[in-house]
Amino acid sequence: MSSADDEKVLLEEEIKQLKIENAKLTRELRVTKSFLDKISRTVESKETLGTVLAAANAKQKAYTDMLLESCPNIILLLDDGGRLVLGTKMFLTLTGIHNFDIIKNKTYGELFAPYFEADALEQFKAAVTGVVSSKKTMDLGLWIDFSGQGEGRYYSIELRSIGRARGADAGITAGVLAVFIDFTDFLREKEKAEAANSAKSDFLAVMSHEIRTPMNAIMGLNELLSRSELDATQSKYLTDIRKSAQSLLTIINDILDFSKIEAGKMSIINGDYNLRSLLDNLRVMFELMFQEKKLGFYFHIDDSLPGFVYGDENRLRQVLTNLLSNAMKYTPRGQVEFSAWLSKEENFGPSSTGLLRFDIKDTGIGIREEDAGKLFKPFEQLDTRKNRNVVGTGLGLAICFKLCRLMGGDLWLKSDYGVGSVFSVAIPCIPAEEAAGDIARGDLVEFSAPGVKVLVVDDIEINLELTQAMLGGFDIDADLAKRGEDALELVQNNTYDLVFMDHMMPGMDGIETTRRIRGLKGRHTDIPIIALTANVINGAESMFLENQFNGFLAKPIEFASLNLCLRKWLPSEKIVNRNSD
Repeated sequence: MSSADDEKVLLEEEIKQLKIENAKLTRELRVTKSFLDKISRTVESKETLGTVLAAANAKQKAYTDMLLESCPNIILLLDDGGRLVLGTKMFLTLTGIHNFDIIKNKTYGELFAPYFEADALEQFKAAVTGVVSSKKTMDLGLWIDFSGQGEGRYYSIELRSIGRARGADAGITAGVLAVFIDFTDFLREKEKAEAANSAKSDFLAVMSHEIRTPMNAIMGLNELLSRSELDATQSKYLTDIRKSAQSLLTIINDILDFSKIEAGKMSIINGDYNLRSLLDNLRVMFELMFQEKKLGFYFHIDDSLPGFVYGDENRLRQVLTNLLSNAMKYTPRGQVEFSAWLSKEENFGPSSTGLLRFDIKDTGIGIREEDAGKLFKPFEQLDTRKNRNVVGTGLGLAICFKLCRLMGGDLWLKSDYGVGSVFSVAIPCIPAEEAAGDIARGDLVEFSAPGVKVLVVDDIEINLELTQAMLGGFDIDADLAKRGEDALELVQNNTYDLVFMDHMMPGMDGIETTRRIRGLKGRHTDIPIIALTANVINGAESMFLENQFNGFLAKPIEFASLNLCLRKWLPSEKIVNRNSD
């Protein structure tokens, strides 16, 4: 082969190699271009993302500013050094500060000094310190004058610990969020409501006194007359007066009790009492009443029923008396059946051994199914046309229902219209701690006490005469006083076994008179002093006991109540039992 051919072969080989290199370079350029395109798109995406994020941040800031501007409460964000980071515009508005930058980064001590009283600021500081250390939320209430015009307002303040935000560049450290809610108007309305409620209670106390005082004279004189020699006509007149007065007193009691319940002043006063004695007294009281109306009356007490229990004897008696009275009123013919037993199938509470159950079943007019829901509502009287001759306020059953609930029990009804009704009461049965000691209610013993000295204090002449006459039935010749000052003088100059003290008197009232008697030296501190009161509302018994009385008798005074009171407080050696052989 010639040299020319050799060169040609070499040249072709070089050209072939150059084509391979060129193809390789082309591929690399294509990859590079693709990579550059991706980079370009990434840069564009980042720019777009940056724009979107900036817009989102701007929008979020706008919403945050809107929130801070429009929030009706003061909200402040404090950092871990107690310096102000953020706050709502309400703080600026109330304090008159025009620019947040003026107060930003100030400590809360510097910030609040012009608006907080010194002790209030100390309370706030202690609360913040507690929140920071415990990481728990704390609440406090303070009067603060943010306006600086001497018109402080009451704020409920919630202090909440906040944690460190994620991310080293977040710029948010641990601190406290303080939320101030203005409760001033609510507090003032609450005070007005409480003042109105107190005024209502005071009015009820006065009305109770004003109404019961003449009732005391009417019923007391009626009972004194009934113990004298009377012919049949006179005896009937007195019985009619007693029934009418008792009906009026029941209406008065219903109105006062309902008012107490509505005002939240009805209290349950628990103690040990003889349940069987209570029920026996009810039986004796109602037997004659049912006989007069010519109705059958059946009274069943199961052997399972305990003798002595713990609870509110007076309220249970009130409920059962009301239900029996209603059964009698709304049963024109037929019978009423009373049943009492202990149910151990269920109980209310850990101290209960079951339920005291009472059923009052009548053959009266019954209640329509659609009217049953109204029965325990106040001022509701059903079938008013049919029952137009029945006296009442429509409050009795509403009061009974609420009393049962207050005693932890219940009251319900089953009725068949035109056939009769069954009212059922369930009260938790709590055993009495002591089953002996006190004289059972109604366990009356005729006695006299001619050797005792008793003082009666009352500013109303007829009440003095009436109480003196009632005490005369026990052969007690009482001293009388119309003023607290007179009573104080008599106590200093005499030795009394018992003092009956009227509550509401002009000048020195019964409470003040009792306080001064207790302040005398020697024997006067131990004289039993019993309040005579027509004020039977607002926890009267507790109020008298707190003011150094030994007990109280409610007006109108009944012989039975007076009997028990005298037996309890007079010296036993001076009591002569008339029933003894």
